[in-house]
Amino acid sequence: MSNRLQTSQRAWSKVRLVLVLSFVAAFGAHRSIKAHNFLREFIQHNVHLTVGAQHIDVTIDLTFFEDWSAREREAMDADGSGDITRAEQETYLKQLAPELCRQVKLRVAGRELALIPLYDPELDLQNDPGLGPSHHRLRLFFFAPTPELEAGDELVIEANLWPEAKSLGTPQAEVRDGGKLVSIVSVDSGFTSAQRPEEKRQFKFRCVQPPNRTNPAGWETNLPATLAADPSAPSAQLKPSSTPSLP
Repeated sequence: MSNRLQTSQRAWSKVRLVLVLSFVAAFGAHRSIKAHNFLREFIQHNVHLTVGAQHIDVTIDLTFFEDWSAREREAMDADGSGDITRAEQETYLKQLAPELCRQVKLRVAGRELALIPLYDPELDLQNDPGLGPSHHRLRLFFFAPTPELEAGDELVIEANLWPEAKSLGTPQAEVRDGGKLVSIVSVDSGFTSAQRPEEKRQFKFRCVQPPNRTNPAGWETNLPATLAADPSAPSAQLKPSSTPSLP
């Protein structure tokens, strides 16, 4: 009798374990679906700032979730075929690039620096050239000569891209040549609603230790040949082949 009771208890324990695991899996899937539906209205702004003794790089990696990807795909499909060709992607980027340049600004210690396009914009449709809800990425590359920096100086990137969209901001900082930066967390760089006209979408960083300008670590090797020779060279000299590929 005792053996039967123990066997029954073990069986019931297994049943309870299966029920609990099933509930956890269903609850997790429900939360995942809710989060997925929530993000479909967003454009993620991954803003990467790299500061060296000679130049500052700004890379903005935009991820368009379902709703906004669908809208932009409609704009890319110029012939209405439902299939976005490589030529249509290039035309889309060429038409968009000048406005994107105007919408990205960099200020250091309150002074605006002229950002120069470092590479051509890069578009990745995530192996889906069709229309409708999907994801895609757009990367923008800029640089500016590094001004004199002091500890405590703020570096602010304004990225007023697609202001009518909700944004998810993720700022990242990297410093070369012995310097140190910290990201300043603010409401502007997290989950936000669509921008109001008076608002600016800002990503802020603070200089803790300026880069060592007396012994920079081979900055020319990170630039295309035309820019290493002449940092003021126009972006028209850059070729698409010089654009780094998306990871």
